[in-house]
Amino acid sequence: MRIYIISLRKRKKNKKIYLKAFKQSIFSNFANQIKLQILNIIPFDETIDLGYSPVMTVGMFDGVHIGHQKLLSNLKEKAEKYNTKPIVITFDKHPQLVIKPELFDKIRLLQTNEERFNKLNSLGIENIIVIHFTKEFAKLSAQEFLDLLIKKYSPQYFLLGYDNHFGSKTSEEFNKIALDYKEKGLILERTNDCIIHKNIEVSSTQIRKALAKGEIDLANSMLNEEYIISGEVVHGNKIGKTIGFPTANVKVEKHKLLPLFGVYLCKVEDKEKDYQGIVNIGLRPTIIDSPITVEAYILDFDKNIYGQKIKIKLKEFLREEIKFDSLDKLKYQINLDMEKAHHYFRENE
Repeated sequence: MRIYIISLRKRKKNKKIYLKAFKQSIFSNFANQIKLQILNIIPFDETIDLGYSPVMTVGMFDGVHIGHQKLLSNLKEKAEKYNTKPIVITFDKHPQLVIKPELFDKIRLLQTNEERFNKLNSLGIENIIVIHFTKEFAKLSAQEFLDLLIKKYSPQYFLLGYDNHFGSKTSEEFNKIALDYKEKGLILERTNDCIIHKNIEVSSTQIRKALAKGEIDLANSMLNEEYIISGEVVHGNKIGKTIGFPTANVKVEKHKLLPLFGVYLCKVEDKEKDYQGIVNIGLRPTIIDSPITVEAYILDFDKNIYGQKIKIKLKEFLREEIKFDSLDKLKYQINLDMEKAHHYFRENE
Protein backbone atom coordinates (compact mmCIF):
# COMPACT_ATOMS: atom_id res chain seq x y z
CA MET A 1 0.00 0.00 0.00
CA ARG A 2 1.45 3.38 -1.01
CA ILE A 3 0.44 5.72 1.80
CA TYR A 4 3.56 7.81 1.88
CA ILE A 5 3.33 11.51 1.14
CA ILE A 6 3.10 12.39 -2.55
CA SER A 7 2.69 16.02 -3.56
CA LEU A 8 -0.54 16.80 -5.42
CA ARG A 9 -0.63 19.50 -8.07
CA LYS A 10 -4.34 20.29 -7.78
CA ARG A 11 -4.41 23.06 -5.20
CA LYS A 12 -7.33 25.25 -6.25
CA LYS A 13 -9.76 23.90 -3.68
CA ASN A 14 -7.28 23.92 -0.82
CA LYS A 15 -7.72 26.40 1.95
CA LYS A 16 -4.53 28.44 2.29
CA ILE A 17 -3.59 29.56 5.77
CA TYR A 18 -0.85 32.15 6.12
CA LEU A 19 1.78 31.94 8.82
CA LYS A 20 0.92 35.23 10.55
CA ALA A 21 -2.63 34.08 11.20
CA PHE A 22 -1.47 30.59 12.07
CA LYS A 23 0.95 31.91 14.68
CA GLN A 24 -2.06 33.19 16.60
CA SER A 25 -3.35 29.61 16.91
CA ILE A 26 -2.84 27.25 19.82
CA PHE A 27 0.66 26.50 18.53
CA SER A 28 1.92 30.06 18.81
CA ASN A 29 3.65 29.27 22.10
CA PHE A 30 4.90 25.86 21.02
CA ALA A 31 8.42 26.47 22.29
CA ASN A 32 7.07 27.16 25.77
CA GLN A 33 4.77 24.16 26.00
CA ILE A 34 5.42 21.66 28.76
CA LYS A 35 6.25 18.20 27.51
CA LEU A 36 3.70 15.54 28.29
CA GLN A 37 4.78 12.73 30.57
CA ILE A 38 2.71 10.08 28.80
CA LEU A 39 3.91 8.66 25.49
CA ASN A 40 2.84 5.24 24.29
CA ILE A 41 4.70 3.84 21.29
CA ILE A 42 2.62 0.97 19.93
CA PRO A 43 4.10 -1.40 17.29
CA PHE A 44 1.56 -1.96 14.50
CA ASP A 45 2.21 -5.71 14.68
CA GLU A 46 1.20 -5.76 18.34
CA THR A 47 -2.37 -6.72 19.19
CA ILE A 48 -3.80 -4.32 21.73
CA ASP A 49 -7.25 -3.50 23.06
CA LEU A 50 -7.40 0.29 23.23
CA GLY A 51 -10.70 0.29 25.09
CA TYR A 52 -12.02 3.11 22.90
CA SER A 53 -12.60 3.94 19.23
CA PRO A 54 -9.97 6.55 18.33
CA VAL A 55 -9.66 9.22 15.68
CA MET A 56 -6.56 8.63 13.56
CA THR A 57 -4.22 10.08 10.98
CA VAL A 58 -1.26 8.61 9.12
CA GLY A 59 1.96 9.96 7.65
CA MET A 60 5.70 10.29 8.04
CA PHE A 61 5.41 13.73 9.69
CA ASP A 62 9.07 14.52 9.07
CA GLY A 63 9.78 17.75 10.96
CA VAL A 64 6.25 17.93 12.41
CA HIS A 65 6.12 21.36 10.78
CA ILE A 66 3.34 23.94 11.01
CA GLY A 67 1.34 22.20 8.30
CA HIS A 68 1.45 18.97 10.29
CA GLN A 69 0.62 20.92 13.44
CA LYS A 70 -2.53 22.30 11.85
CA LEU A 71 -3.55 18.76 10.87
CA LEU A 72 -2.95 17.56 14.42
CA SER A 73 -4.99 20.45 15.79
CA ASN A 74 -7.88 19.40 13.54
CA LEU A 75 -7.48 15.79 14.68
CA LYS A 76 -7.61 16.76 18.36
CA GLU A 77 -10.74 18.81 17.70
CA LYS A 78 -12.35 15.73 16.18
CA ALA A 79 -11.28 13.68 19.22
CA GLU A 80 -13.08 16.17 21.47
CA LYS A 81 -16.14 16.09 19.23
CA TYR A 82 -16.32 12.30 19.34
CA ASN A 83 -15.29 12.10 23.01
CA THR A 84 -12.26 9.92 22.29
CA LYS A 85 -8.48 10.13 21.86
CA PRO A 86 -6.31 11.01 18.83
CA ILE A 87 -3.75 8.53 17.53
CA VAL A 88 -0.99 9.17 15.00
CA ILE A 89 0.11 6.29 12.77
CA THR A 90 3.60 6.63 11.37
CA PHE A 91 6.55 4.58 10.13
CA ASP A 92 9.80 3.35 11.64
CA LYS A 93 11.67 4.52 8.55
CA HIS A 94 10.93 6.74 5.58
CA PRO A 95 9.05 4.66 2.97
CA GLN A 96 11.45 5.80 0.25
CA LEU A 97 14.27 3.96 2.04
CA VAL A 98 12.39 0.74 1.28
CA ILE A 99 10.71 1.56 -2.02
CA LYS A 100 13.81 3.09 -3.59
CA PRO A 101 16.80 1.35 -1.97
CA GLU A 102 19.11 2.94 -4.54
CA LEU A 103 18.52 6.23 -2.67
CA PHE A 104 19.45 4.77 0.72
CA ASP A 105 22.67 6.77 1.06
CA LYS A 106 21.10 9.98 -0.26
CA ILE A 107 17.90 10.33 1.74
CA ARG A 108 18.14 12.81 4.60
CA LEU A 109 15.42 13.52 7.16
CA LEU A 110 14.63 16.47 9.40
CA GLN A 111 14.22 14.30 12.49
CA THR A 112 15.31 11.09 14.07
CA ASN A 113 12.46 8.89 15.29
CA GLU A 114 13.07 10.03 18.86
CA GLU A 115 12.95 13.71 17.87
CA ARG A 116 9.78 13.14 15.83
CA PHE A 117 7.98 11.18 18.53
CA ASN A 118 8.90 13.72 21.22
CA LYS A 119 7.60 16.61 19.16
CA LEU A 120 4.35 14.79 18.41
CA ASN A 121 4.03 14.12 22.12
CA SER A 122 4.65 17.78 23.00
CA LEU A 123 1.72 18.66 20.73
CA GLY A 124 -0.68 16.51 22.72
CA ILE A 125 -0.32 13.12 21.01
CA GLU A 126 -0.02 10.46 23.68
CA ASN A 127 -0.40 7.39 21.47
CA ILE A 128 1.72 6.71 18.38
CA ILE A 129 1.33 3.53 16.34
CA VAL A 130 4.55 2.68 14.48
CA ILE A 131 4.48 0.59 11.33
CA HIS A 132 7.58 -1.40 10.42
CA PHE A 133 7.64 -0.36 6.77
CA THR A 134 8.52 -3.20 4.39
CA LYS A 135 8.08 -3.99 0.70
CA GLU A 136 5.25 -6.32 1.68
CA PHE A 137 3.48 -3.59 3.58
CA ALA A 138 3.93 -1.22 0.65
CA LYS A 139 1.93 -3.62 -1.53
CA LEU A 140 -1.21 -3.32 0.59
CA SER A 141 -4.07 -1.48 -1.07
CA ALA A 142 -5.69 1.46 0.67
CA GLN A 143 -8.74 -0.71 1.38
CA GLU A 144 -6.63 -3.51 2.85
CA PHE A 145 -4.91 -1.03 5.14
CA LEU A 146 -8.21 0.46 6.32
CA ASP A 147 -9.62 -3.00 6.93
CA LEU A 148 -6.60 -3.77 9.10
CA LEU A 149 -7.15 -0.59 11.10
CA ILE A 150 -10.82 -1.41 11.64
CA LYS A 151 -9.97 -4.94 12.74
CA LYS A 152 -7.17 -3.90 15.11
CA TYR A 153 -8.30 -0.53 16.51
CA SER A 154 -11.95 0.14 15.56
CA PRO A 155 -11.36 3.80 14.60
CA GLN A 156 -14.38 6.01 14.05
CA TYR A 157 -12.64 8.79 12.15
CA PHE A 158 -9.59 8.92 9.86
CA LEU A 159 -8.04 12.21 8.70
CA LEU A 160 -5.53 12.72 5.88
CA GLY A 161 -3.49 15.79 5.00
CA TYR A 162 -4.39 17.71 1.87
CA ASP A 163 -1.25 16.44 0.10
CA ASN A 164 -1.41 12.86 1.34
CA HIS A 165 -2.25 10.97 -1.82
CA PHE A 166 -3.79 7.93 -0.17
CA GLY A 167 -2.26 5.01 -2.04
CA SER A 168 -2.24 5.99 -5.69
CA LYS A 169 -5.87 7.09 -5.56
CA THR A 170 -7.36 9.95 -7.52
CA SER A 171 -9.79 12.29 -5.78
CA GLU A 172 -12.70 10.42 -7.33
CA GLU A 173 -11.40 7.08 -6.08
CA PHE A 174 -10.78 8.55 -2.65
CA ASN A 175 -14.35 9.84 -2.48
CA LYS A 176 -15.67 6.40 -3.41
CA ILE A 177 -13.56 4.77 -0.69
CA ALA A 178 -14.86 7.33 1.81
CA LEU A 179 -18.45 6.47 0.92
CA ASP A 180 -17.78 2.73 1.17
CA TYR A 181 -16.18 3.01 4.59
CA LYS A 182 -18.81 5.36 5.94
CA GLU A 183 -21.16 2.37 5.62
CA LYS A 184 -18.67 0.41 7.74
CA GLY A 185 -18.74 3.05 10.48
CA LEU A 186 -15.50 4.84 9.59
CA ILE A 187 -15.55 8.50 8.57
CA LEU A 188 -12.70 9.16 6.14
CA GLU A 189 -11.77 12.78 5.36
CA ARG A 190 -8.99 14.80 3.80
CA THR A 191 -8.25 18.30 5.10
CA ASN A 192 -8.14 21.24 2.70
CA ASP A 193 -5.80 23.30 4.89
CA CYS A 194 -2.56 24.43 3.30
CA ILE A 195 -0.06 26.60 5.20
CA ILE A 196 1.70 29.34 3.24
CA HIS A 197 4.75 31.23 4.53
CA LYS A 198 6.61 33.85 2.49
CA ASN A 199 4.83 32.56 -0.61
CA ILE A 200 6.10 29.05 0.14
CA GLU A 201 3.74 26.13 0.55
CA VAL A 202 5.10 24.67 3.77
CA SER A 203 6.37 21.11 3.48
CA SER A 204 9.22 18.94 4.72
CA THR A 205 10.84 19.30 1.30
CA GLN A 206 10.80 23.10 1.47
CA ILE A 207 12.35 23.02 4.94
CA ARG A 208 15.13 20.74 3.68
CA LYS A 209 15.79 23.21 0.86
CA ALA A 210 15.99 26.11 3.31
CA LEU A 211 18.45 24.24 5.53
CA ALA A 212 20.60 23.33 2.52
CA LYS A 213 20.98 27.08 1.89
CA GLY A 214 21.68 27.90 5.54
CA GLU A 215 18.36 29.78 5.79
CA ILE A 216 17.82 28.89 9.43
CA ASP A 217 15.27 31.63 10.16
CA LEU A 218 13.07 30.38 7.32
CA ALA A 219 13.41 26.74 8.35
CA ASN A 220 12.75 27.51 12.02
CA SER A 221 9.64 29.54 11.23
CA MET A 222 8.19 26.63 9.23
CA LEU A 223 9.10 24.19 12.00
CA ASN A 224 7.79 26.55 14.70
CA GLU A 225 10.91 25.80 16.71
CA GLU A 226 14.67 25.76 16.25
CA TYR A 227 16.08 23.03 14.01
CA ILE A 228 17.41 20.35 16.34
CA ILE A 229 20.44 18.09 15.97
CA SER A 230 20.62 15.58 18.81
CA GLY A 231 23.03 12.83 19.63
CA GLU A 232 25.55 11.36 22.04
CA VAL A 233 28.67 13.35 22.92
CA VAL A 234 31.69 11.34 21.79
CA HIS A 235 35.45 11.83 21.92
CA GLY A 236 37.04 13.77 19.07
CA ASN A 237 40.63 14.61 18.23
CA LYS A 238 40.87 17.20 21.06
CA ILE A 239 42.06 19.99 18.74
CA GLY A 240 39.45 22.36 20.17
CA LYS A 241 40.74 21.74 23.67
CA THR A 242 44.33 22.25 22.46
CA ILE A 243 43.55 25.79 21.26
CA GLY A 244 41.42 26.67 24.29
CA PHE A 245 37.96 25.86 22.94
CA PRO A 246 36.93 22.37 24.08
CA THR A 247 33.95 21.22 22.04
CA ALA A 248 31.19 18.64 22.40
CA ASN A 249 31.36 16.34 19.38
CA VAL A 250 27.93 14.91 18.61
CA LYS A 251 27.38 11.53 16.98
CA VAL A 252 24.61 12.05 14.43
CA GLU A 253 22.34 9.37 12.96
CA LYS A 254 23.07 8.40 9.35
CA HIS A 255 19.93 9.83 7.74
CA LYS A 256 19.77 13.04 9.79
CA LEU A 257 19.86 16.11 7.55
CA LEU A 258 22.71 18.50 8.27
CA PRO A 259 22.31 22.10 7.07
CA LEU A 260 24.73 24.06 4.91
CA PHE A 261 28.21 23.45 6.32
CA GLY A 262 29.39 26.30 8.47
CA VAL A 263 29.23 27.93 11.89
CA TYR A 264 25.91 28.59 13.64
CA LEU A 265 24.77 30.28 16.81
CA CYS A 266 22.89 27.76 18.88
CA LYS A 267 21.44 26.70 22.17
CA VAL A 268 22.66 23.42 23.63
CA GLU A 269 20.24 21.48 25.81
CA ASP A 270 21.83 19.27 28.45
CA LYS A 271 19.47 17.55 30.89
CA GLU A 272 16.61 19.94 29.99
CA LYS A 273 18.72 23.04 30.65
CA ASP A 274 19.69 25.34 27.77
CA TYR A 275 23.15 26.85 27.34
CA GLN A 276 24.34 29.38 24.77
CA GLY A 277 26.86 28.24 22.21
CA ILE A 278 28.24 28.08 18.69
CA VAL A 279 28.45 24.95 16.58
CA ASN A 280 30.57 24.03 13.58
CA ILE A 281 28.94 21.63 11.14
CA GLY A 282 30.99 20.21 8.31
CA LEU A 283 34.43 19.02 7.26
CA ARG A 284 36.66 21.37 9.30
CA PRO A 285 38.83 22.20 6.25
CA THR A 286 41.74 23.37 8.41
CA ILE A 287 42.06 19.81 9.73
CA ILE A 288 43.51 17.33 7.21
CA ASP A 289 41.29 14.35 6.35
CA SER A 290 38.57 15.42 8.78
CA PRO A 291 35.27 13.54 8.55
CA ILE A 292 31.95 15.41 8.67
CA THR A 293 31.48 16.51 12.26
CA VAL A 294 29.05 18.40 14.47
CA GLU A 295 30.94 20.04 17.31
CA ALA A 296 29.56 22.63 19.69
CA TYR A 297 31.41 25.04 21.92
CA ILE A 298 29.18 25.78 24.92
CA LEU A 299 29.64 29.20 26.49
CA ASP A 300 30.53 29.31 30.19
CA PHE A 301 30.37 25.52 30.50
CA ASP A 302 33.02 23.13 31.82
CA LYS A 303 31.15 19.90 32.64
CA ASN A 304 32.20 16.45 31.44
CA ILE A 305 29.30 15.30 29.24
CA TYR A 306 30.92 12.44 27.31
CA GLY A 307 28.40 9.67 26.76
CA GLN A 308 25.44 11.97 27.40
CA LYS A 309 22.83 12.93 24.85
CA ILE A 310 22.45 16.60 24.04
CA LYS A 311 20.30 18.68 21.70
CA ILE A 312 21.76 21.42 19.55
CA LYS A 313 19.13 24.01 18.58
CA LEU A 314 20.22 26.16 15.65
CA LYS A 315 19.47 29.86 16.06
CA GLU A 316 21.30 31.71 13.28
CA PHE A 317 23.80 31.06 10.48
CA LEU A 318 27.07 32.86 11.23
CA ARG A 319 29.45 31.97 8.38
CA GLU A 320 30.55 29.21 6.05
CA GLU A 321 33.56 27.05 6.85
CA ILE A 322 36.98 28.57 6.18
CA LYS A 323 40.32 26.83 5.64
CA PHE A 324 42.98 28.54 7.76
CA ASP A 325 46.74 28.36 7.27
CA SER A 326 47.34 27.64 10.95
CA LEU A 327 45.62 26.78 14.20
CA ASP A 328 46.49 30.26 15.48
CA LYS A 329 44.40 31.83 12.69
CA LEU A 330 41.62 29.37 13.44
CA LYS A 331 41.75 30.38 17.11
CA TYR A 332 41.59 34.07 16.13
CA GLN A 333 38.47 33.44 14.02
CA ILE A 334 36.82 31.46 16.80
CA ASN A 335 37.35 34.43 19.11
CA LEU A 336 35.61 36.65 16.55
CA ASP A 337 32.76 34.12 16.35
CA MET A 338 32.53 34.17 20.14
CA GLU A 339 32.22 37.96 20.20
CA LYS A 340 29.36 37.76 17.70
CA ALA A 341 27.72 35.04 19.76
CA HIS A 342 27.87 37.08 22.97
CA HIS A 343 26.46 40.11 21.14
CA TYR A 344 23.63 38.06 19.61
CA PHE A 345 22.57 36.52 22.91
CA ARG A 346 22.79 39.89 24.73
CA GLU A 347 20.46 41.39 22.13
CA ASN A 348 18.07 38.46 21.77
CA GLU A 349 17.88 36.73 25.14
